[in-house]
Amino acid sequence: MRTEMVDEMNSAGSAVSAPSLAPEGAARAAAVLEARSVAIVGASADPGKIAGRPLAYMLSRGFVGKLFPVNPTREQVQGLKSYASLAAIGEPVDLAIVGTPAGSVEDVIREGAAAGVKAFVVFSSGFSETGEEGAALQRRLGELARAEGVTILGPNCLGVANSATGLIASFTTALEETPIRQGGFAFVSQSGALGAYWMDICLRSGLGFSKWITTGNECDMDAASAIAYLADDPQTRVIGLYVEDIRDAEAFRRALLRAAAAGKPVIAIKAGRSRAGAAAAASHTGALAGDDTLYDACLRQQGALRVDSLGQMMDVARLFLFDSVPQGPRLAVMSVSGGAGVLIADEAERWELELPALAPQTADALKPVLPSFVKAANPLDLTGNVVQDTASISRALEAVARDPGNDAIVLFVGLMHSIATAFTDAIAQARQRTHRPIVVIWIGAKEESVAVLEQARIPVFRDIPPAVAALGGAVRLNGLRLAALTAPPLPKRGRAPAAATKTAFLAEWDSKKLLRELGIAGIPDGVLVEGELSGGLPASLSYPVVAKLQADDVLHKSDIGGVVLGIADDAQLHAALKHLRGIVRDRGIVAKGVLLESMQRFDHELLLGLRRDGRFGPTLTLGRGGVEVELDPDVVSRLLPLDAPRIREMIEGLRFARLMQGFRGRDAVDLSGLAQQIASLCDAFLARPDLAEIEINPLAVGKGRAWVLDAVVSRFL
Repeated sequence: MRTEMVDEMNSAGSAVSAPSLAPEGAARAAAVLEARSVAIVGASADPGKIAGRPLAYMLSRGFVGKLFPVNPTREQVQGLKSYASLAAIGEPVDLAIVGTPAGSVEDVIREGAAAGVKAFVVFSSGFSETGEEGAALQRRLGELARAEGVTILGPNCLGVANSATGLIASFTTALEETPIRQGGFAFVSQSGALGAYWMDICLRSGLGFSKWITTGNECDMDAASAIAYLADDPQTRVIGLYVEDIRDAEAFRRALLRAAAAGKPVIAIKAGRSRAGAAAAASHTGALAGDDTLYDACLRQQGALRVDSLGQMMDVARLFLFDSVPQGPRLAVMSVSGGAGVLIADEAERWELELPALAPQTADALKPVLPSFVKAANPLDLTGNVVQDTASISRALEAVARDPGNDAIVLFVGLMHSIATAFTDAIAQARQRTHRPIVVIWIGAKEESVAVLEQARIPVFRDIPPAVAALGGAVRLNGLRLAALTAPPLPKRGRAPAAATKTAFLAEWDSKKLLRELGIAGIPDGVLVEGELSGGLPASLSYPVVAKLQADDVLHKSDIGGVVLGIADDAQLHAALKHLRGIVRDRGIVAKGVLLESMQRFDHELLLGLRRDGRFGPTLTLGRGGVEVELDPDVVSRLLPLDAPRIREMIEGLRFARLMQGFRGRDAVDLSGLAQQIASLCDAFLARPDLAEIEINPLAVGKGRAWVLDAVVSRFL
């Protein structure tokens, strides 16, 4: 990533100007998270029970609003007056917590809506995660929310927490012993348990949190609503996300873009990457996991960074929360161990981070500081001399921090407890005087040393790989956010085709005819021979030619011998036609004829696929083409719309892209021209909602142009 790409964003994640984005669902989330009066239906006097925990937590954590226990069998619950029903409270209530059996939840919400309750958090399980009967109950809850104009979070969720108001509409065990700590980190999770683990890590690490939202089965309020709300939340600086399924992809994309425009980094875990993981996700939340490559594209294109663990999420978030994100990929590495410096350099290369040479003035400033046998280089080996000359730590740090050629300093320390104070003082002073991000890797650090540095907002890591991965991830995230804000705008919401909509495939001849009508160039001249061919080759063609069997129900012609290449004369042509007629006869194929086309010279084969995904809508897939495409897939997918520069990035992301860039003296492909041709096809596809899919394989690419050698189009019926 180029340094200038992230210069417009400071390390704290300040906003970049972007078009206004509608807060999809943000109002629904606000109804829950900003509640100032809360009723707990079925409230228990036992603070250890599920129905007793929310009340106990809010009483002990100082909830700023009113609390109304609802329990018809008790006059008081945990010291508060108890009410027989929601209606008996006698005044409107912002939020009701519901943990009754699944079959009674609908009645509770109807009663609450009639009594003026604006939002509900439903802990109850027994809905879509259990099968079709539960799914029907859940659908009715969603319909009820829309009919009554109320917000429902859940069902089957662990609830929410707002650290600013003390709202804890949750029964999580993460708060049993740990007090709430306010911070700038928010979390949205479709898994309650993962949400609890996140909260525990966040509180124990001292980061604190702003808002904590678990959405469960999402009958009404979903992850997109929560993200849209957090994008405008003044207490939130960084958004963490755990998702298993995206139910409304367009709302989700717009919510992520809203967060990017607001300068809120989004760090996401998407579960279900593997087949086993996808199956587990479906049984866990009733979600139907989709194509992971499209989920990945969705996150990336809307400016979110995908990570693999809560630990990685915390590491990247800490850099943003501590204002320690480099403005670019250039690192200055300082180490008390030469070997550690080499390891850091190795990890940096993996994350596309650079270690530029020190500026001459920096080297001059370091000469009187370093031992005579040490060369001023990057990585810079401070050696064990710092033990006897602790003042050199501060002088060396200040010299490197003032070097204009780096974006951040990575300082490696191992043990050295006897001079820990000298290190912490020097690091804190250098950060304060130069405002350059400093990240410390301290193996064997004592807790008190870590506490001093993090109090000064200097992140400390216990090992090299997670530190460099956090730096690389944070720099990448800034680049993704900027790219998302400069991408083509999302189209207005359109009606997606139903998953059960039937489609019909067109034979290659008809597919190419349609592509010509769309204005697509690069289609070879061809003639459809529908019966016997009298005489030789049609006058519009010249040898050599290819003969291809045409039938709507034969998509992969080469698999049945339905393609004859390199036909050089009339005799070979008639032999090929006889061969293809034999296939039609033997297999009982309803054929349209045989397509004859001039053969084209080319160097490379691409696969191009456009389709309307049932979840994500129009998508583009590019990959290495040919008959071996499934043997060793080399593909990349993105969601539309896309412009030519982003399509070129897709092409350059393929493993075989180097072959098209003049590898070993071969002619280089005009990738910009190719990307523009593909962009035109994408625009045409977007303009034709009746088209379900276009597959071109191969899209033959040479030095001068690209040829559509084979194509299949399917249409919605």
